[in-house]
Amino acid sequence: MNNSAPLSWTADEYASFGLAPQVNRHSYHELDLFDKAAMVALLDDYPRRWLQAFTMGDDACRSDEWSCVDIAPETDGASLWHAVEHGRLWLNITHVEEYSDAYAALIESMYEHLGVHCPHLQNPKAHYSTLLLSSPKAQVYYHLDAEPNMLWHMRGQKRIWVYPAMDTRFVSQEYLEDIYAGEVDENLPYDPAFDASAQNFLLTPGDVASWPHNGPHRIVNDDMNVSLATSYYTPLIYKRQYVQLANRFVLRNLGLQSRSMAEDGAVPAMKRIAYRAINKVRPFSRRDRSATYVTDLQVDPSEPNGIRKLAKERHASFSTQAPTR
Repeated sequence: MNNSAPLSWTADEYASFGLAPQVNRHSYHELDLFDKAAMVALLDDYPRRWLQAFTMGDDACRSDEWSCVDIAPETDGASLWHAVEHGRLWLNITHVEEYSDAYAALIESMYEHLGVHCPHLQNPKAHYSTLLLSSPKAQVYYHLDAEPNMLWHMRGQKRIWVYPAMDTRFVSQEYLEDIYAGEVDENLPYDPAFDASAQNFLLTPGDVASWPHNGPHRIVNDDMNVSLATSYYTPLIYKRQYVQLANRFVLRNLGLQSRSMAEDGAVPAMKRIAYRAINKVRPFSRRDRSATYVTDLQVDPSEPNGIRKLAKERHASFSTQAPTR
């Protein structure tokens, strides 16, 4: 890695981080951590409960074709890399900051830097990070994440479309509440007409893409890609989170059709207090989404698309219901 600072943005770029879609430069892609040999070694030993595999179709409107894929315990890192490179897969190496001290130190340093240079974030703290390996032409469907996040691009090229955040023309209030509640996954109903309101960027190694919190986005790869997705929390994020949860579990349960998404002022503060108080006395039921990871597909680098069909369905290796194998 070169001796210059890994992030060296302009004052305007720091000031607009998290407030507007933008792509900036970094030099983390030069680290040995993102070499093929290092990532193959990481995959060799990675806990299967934290290593997720998915496949998908070609149509951006068919998010129902997003499917989980089992990983056999004997599949080594080189085989997984080959399956991604020549197949149609998306590998999520989740909780990488918990597994690897080197990645943890890197991610902590990223947010320490942003905290110093972006005071409007009010001291961001890394929350959850995922190393992403994805096949040529693989896509991630139109979706949004409950936490604010960013995408540090390391290898290959991909295109990302970012849509206006907190705009019910692009995601309904009910979907937003349900995503916060964990009742649905992040995928959203998509209309190609939305693209007229999107900003799109071509990401190359050394780019980092960021966008406003809860901004819907989708991705299509040009070739095999490696990226690091990091999410973070700040005091501001909790204000939105608890308003959305109060709207879902308190006001919607009471039958209120009109639920304000305002986050500042006395009424939103009362909603947050009410949700926390009720949830403490009688916790609201939250669905275990990972328990639904059932599949009849398994990673196989010798097969087309890097996937073979199983004789019968099973819980995927990364499901909480998967048996120990």
